[in-house]
Amino acid sequence: MREICPKELCVGCLSCVNSCTHQAIEFEKDVCGFRYPIIDQEKCVDCGLCGFVCPVNHPPEKYFPKECYAVTVKSERELFSCASGGAATAIARHVLNTGGVVYGCSGMDIRHVRHVRISRMEELDLLKGSKYVQSDLGLTFKQIRGDLKVGKEVLFVGTPCQVGGLKTYLRKDYDNLITADLVCHGVPSQQLLNDNIDHYRKKGVDLQEDSIRFRTKMSSQTQSFKIEYGWFFLKNQPYSDSPSKKAYYRDPYMFGFIQGLFFRGSCYKCPYAYAVRVGDFTLSDFWGLGKDARMELGKGVSAVFINTEKARVLFEVMKEEVAYEPREVQEAIVGNGQLQRPSSRHPQYDLFRRLYPRYGLAKAVDMCLRKDLVKIHLKGMIEGVRNLIKL
Repeated sequence: MREICPKELCVGCLSCVNSCTHQAIEFEKDVCGFRYPIIDQEKCVDCGLCGFVCPVNHPPEKYFPKECYAVTVKSERELFSCASGGAATAIARHVLNTGGVVYGCSGMDIRHVRHVRISRMEELDLLKGSKYVQSDLGLTFKQIRGDLKVGKEVLFVGTPCQVGGLKTYLRKDYDNLITADLVCHGVPSQQLLNDNIDHYRKKGVDLQEDSIRFRTKMSSQTQSFKIEYGWFFLKNQPYSDSPSKKAYYRDPYMFGFIQGLFFRGSCYKCPYAYAVRVGDFTLSDFWGLGKDARMELGKGVSAVFINTEKARVLFEVMKEEVAYEPREVQEAIVGNGQLQRPSSRHPQYDLFRRLYPRYGLAKAVDMCLRKDLVKIHLKGMIEGVRNLIKL
């Protein structure tokens, strides 16, 4: 084998690495730190398995959602520990309660965000929260196959390209496998995230990395934290501003993320960013939830799409464990742009890739997004004037 799939389409799911029994696949990083597989020709026996299990070459089956629910966990305390309505937590909790295992993304080591396996309820916190970075799957797929073969019920939660990679790696459906794909904007690399952390350290920010969160919720019943540049949460400091006033554009990483400046190249051509889905479940925030809904939006509400019969059966038996409300599938699709199209590649994408190796993340983002920042400030000024006129 000379090439597994076209480099510009590689999603980094590591299905090829998990399948190679000769350890013939290594990695090279591009200028932004995204890893791409390369084949060691001396070790390769040309079996072709890596190309066969690649989801780019052999796309997995997709399904149009059969049902949709607005969902929140019943415990308010647990709800405030989750990024959205806690649907992924609820499904994982049910699988663990029935003796199964869960594989999901952990951000406990913020400098190495990766998928981990949990089998005990007390480990569930390892998987909570949003992580706006591509997780390292390592040899997770091999581990999952081992669990499936001994009859363990397995839940895998990940981005749709990761779910697709798992399915093509396994090469058959397992009755004891449940997959949940997350509606995804696109993924930056771990290198970019680490560079942003270092950017704050160089500025003298007293940053405790185990307290970094991408999203949080405010409640009188929970400990609140101070937001630093709309992204970092520093321990034991009082919160001094309202969540609605968080200035994401003050943080280089989040500004670039929101503007679509430095996602993995394949994200801009993502075949999964549509209403047809690859997982048994699809999970997201319920953007566009109608005003007639009974759910309280301010605390977070999950949209749960039921895509397969396996998902329908599981959700039926766990309904008593969550607060839920049936909604129209189309309502959730219309309210979420990432279910309609991939993220757009920013016009300065190529410029950023040239500037970043020379100037670093913060300066490269500043140089590429100055016009965007002006537009944001102008929009804010116009809205401020309109509010004054209303008064």
